[in-house]
Amino acid sequence: MSWLWLAALGGVHVLLAGLLAAVFEGAWGFWWHLGTHALLFVPLLLVVVPALRGTVRPGRRHLLIVLAAAALSRALLLPTTPALSGDVYRMVWEGQVVLNGKDPWAQPPDDPALAGLAAAHPELRERVGYWKLPAIYPPFAQLFGAGVGWISPSVTIMKAALLLAEASLIAALIALLCSRGHNPLLVAAYAWNPLPLTEIAGSGHGDALAVALLFLALLALERGRTAGAAALAALSGMTKFAGFVLLPFLLRRVRGRRRQLTALGAAGGVVLVALTPFLTPARLADGLVVRFQEFGFSLWHYARHWRFNDSLFSPLDAVLGGAARPVAFAVLIVLAAALVIRRHPPGLSLALLAGAAFLLSPVAHPWYLLWTLPFLVVNPEQRGLLAAGLTMTLSVAFSYHAFWTIPPGLDWTLPTWVRIAEYLPVPLAALVFGGLGQSSDRRPPSDSSRRKCATASAAA
Repeated sequence: MSWLWLAALGGVHVLLAGLLAAVFEGAWGFWWHLGTHALLFVPLLLVVVPALRGTVRPGRRHLLIVLAAAALSRALLLPTTPALSGDVYRMVWEGQVVLNGKDPWAQPPDDPALAGLAAAHPELRERVGYWKLPAIYPPFAQLFGAGVGWISPSVTIMKAALLLAEASLIAALIALLCSRGHNPLLVAAYAWNPLPLTEIAGSGHGDALAVALLFLALLALERGRTAGAAALAALSGMTKFAGFVLLPFLLRRVRGRRRQLTALGAAGGVVLVALTPFLTPARLADGLVVRFQEFGFSLWHYARHWRFNDSLFSPLDAVLGGAARPVAFAVLIVLAAALVIRRHPPGLSLALLAGAAFLLSPVAHPWYLLWTLPFLVVNPEQRGLLAAGLTMTLSVAFSYHAFWTIPPGLDWTLPTWVRIAEYLPVPLAALVFGGLGQSSDRRPPSDSSRRKCATASAAA
């Protein structure tokens, strides 16, 4: 593939990203969104498929083109108003709550004590959802929101901060592809994917920060920096609790009691530092147990009552009724334990667990797939798994039907045809492209190819 052809594909990607921005800003509706989302896969596949087949080699100019197109597409979506989710407004609001010395876990947005803050930021307060529920985000997410809010209580600034976090993920993704001997142009499977474009640059979901930290932890682990990996994994967990999932794999991989204790100490230190600002004597007036109940109240409410876009959870619920949620959670715990005990590779294990969680969960929002996509991209030898993951990031666009067609405040229910169109292509893609089996054409990378890849990624 010549660099001119790649530049043309990059141009098409940027133009389609501009169309996506227009769809969001102009509220053009579901079908425009679905069509643009699907079209964005055309330049992506025209890069990824040749990279997988080995017909295009990595070069500095090629990688720079992929990254430049990714940056431009995100720049086009950055100033758009979040049209599909109000989560970023919640992040900005709670950042202001922390900056004003209030308590986001004890004081929901409709608390009378926050009336002055609401008056100071009326537009922000108006867009915050679930007024009666206190914060669901863990302590580091609150500190991050406060830090960004100190610069400006702006949704655009918050999205820009999350894009910087995503940039570190993309850099780590290239580094891991290189170290594993894969073509770094496979980064286009993530960087040109419309899902992160929509959910990070467009909607500003905080998952971007948690996933970036978790991916950096994986990179540190593969480079033998276990204490740093444990600290990053804990920081991810203090952003979104799912980030803690890497720690058992890390401890299983580390040899020697001393190194394990060092890793645990690093993780525990990060947790303690993130918690300390929110464990002052005034906030512990009712005791430590009550305080931790406040931290988990909204998460518990979410886990017990919310439901949207579920797939495998539906038959579980039909058979087990109220026991379906704990059973689904138990299945995930058993799967995680099996992967840890068998010393399954951490990165691929995270992809499997995130994918299983998406399918078993009673709530499957599109942005939850951000936890799966980058971990699949760095395991391209698993052709069937990668194909299924990319197909899911394509077909999940059908679930946006509810975002576009159901007014706020009403129950989100998806028509049967939407759920079939969303989920049926995924197992078909896995079967067609080899299931979970590895591709037979993978060869160990030579030292020269690794040096060439490292040079290209460093230049980019």
